[in-house]
Amino acid sequence: MGVFKLFKKNNGEKKNSHYLSGKEIKAIARENAKIMRRLEKEKYRKKPESEYVTEMQDDNNILEVENLHSYFFTDQGVVKAVNGATFNIPLNSTVGVVGESGCGKSVTSMSIMRLLQGPTGQIVEGSIRFKAYDFKRDEKGDYIPVYERDENGEIVYEQKLDKKGKPVLDKAGNPVMIPKQKTDEHGLGIFEKEEKVFDIAKMPIDEMYRLRGRQMSMVFQEPMTSLNPVFTIGDQLDEVTLLHVPGATKELAKKRSIEMLNMVGIAMPERVYASFPHELSGGMRQRVMIAMALAGEPRLIIADEPTTALDVTIQAQILDLFNDLKHRINGSILLITHDLGVIAEMADYVIVMYAGRIIEQGTASEIFHNPCHPYTQGLQKSKPTMKSSTDKLFNIPGNVPNPVNMPNYCYFKERCSKCVEKCSGDYPCMVQVSPTHFVACHLYEEENPVEVKTDGEV
Repeated sequence: MGVFKLFKKNNGEKKNSHYLSGKEIKAIARENAKIMRRLEKEKYRKKPESEYVTEMQDDNNILEVENLHSYFFTDQGVVKAVNGATFNIPLNSTVGVVGESGCGKSVTSMSIMRLLQGPTGQIVEGSIRFKAYDFKRDEKGDYIPVYERDENGEIVYEQKLDKKGKPVLDKAGNPVMIPKQKTDEHGLGIFEKEEKVFDIAKMPIDEMYRLRGRQMSMVFQEPMTSLNPVFTIGDQLDEVTLLHVPGATKELAKKRSIEMLNMVGIAMPERVYASFPHELSGGMRQRVMIAMALAGEPRLIIADEPTTALDVTIQAQILDLFNDLKHRINGSILLITHDLGVIAEMADYVIVMYAGRIIEQGTASEIFHNPCHPYTQGLQKSKPTMKSSTDKLFNIPGNVPNPVNMPNYCYFKERCSKCVEKCSGDYPCMVQVSPTHFVACHLYEEENPVEVKTDGEV
């Protein structure tokens, strides 16, 4: 009799929340397909520029991310990889993003670059405001040249030449005169530029080519998979210049590529220029990726764990290179890593992410000398130090919650050693600890203040 009971349906027993029937999977897939079609259609819809041109809330920032939601739509449910991230990147600064693997760091960077793999990966909500220095365009959409002027402010004219360098004549046999365009140190024509603020989250994908590679660029995590194995380093570097520099020739592109290789400290750049990716070491490939990111003279560089696959010596050289380049390009860097040592050396501001949300942010000094959130304190304890008296490193207990069905309360509640009764309520709001230091934790709300000491002790 007991055997037959095993096959009976127990309607009173609670259903396993981790199991989905075929009917439920189909229902989720149908609902997700509707949302993905709508978002994909919006992504490729032709829009007037007025729909995605906006203004910065603070003119001292180069990038402002506000309430960003980036989801992945799967048959098992919606994975909320980034769930309401808000942060700023000031001009001429380095902002570091830290957290465990899978906390949403790389998805945040991919969202900024609009490189989420569709149709499953989509930006569902939020704003990404970027201050670009874009080319001015006339009524036809062409770039507006900057012409040379004489002492009286009149435009200087010169003879028009054909492709062979010979003067072009009109019907009467007189030389054709055209306005003389200003050129830079490389001999390239100069065009008028203007500062514009684009909302990248609302920008059509086709228009992103105006920004991606020239205004903002990315150094990816693994250079061997980012470089094309069938093209030489020179071909891949030249492509950046030919795409993003108006009037660039192959000769100029080659000259510029070799200059970029020299800038990132590669010996014998002419030889590396003619090499294939597999002929270079990991450190040299990473330098090539940095050179490629700098070829378009961007205002923002996103570095996604650029030193993960490198040994300690090469890692130190790459970090020194980034510090030097930040001052050379007069731009900002978004540095994504799980290495707190790299953040301590490089970052001006630090953002701590957990399960798709920002749980703490502030200056590097505030995060390292006065960490407030229990998760940040756990990260600090988990790194080896010379003063450590134990043989084992600290380990944060438990696991990250399932990203498909996130709870309404604090995501860190199940792993937190300082959990209070209020942690079972709504997700905590950001609390301002100092003018630049914010933390999302119930321990720091006005109703339940705590004394915060240095070295991460509460």
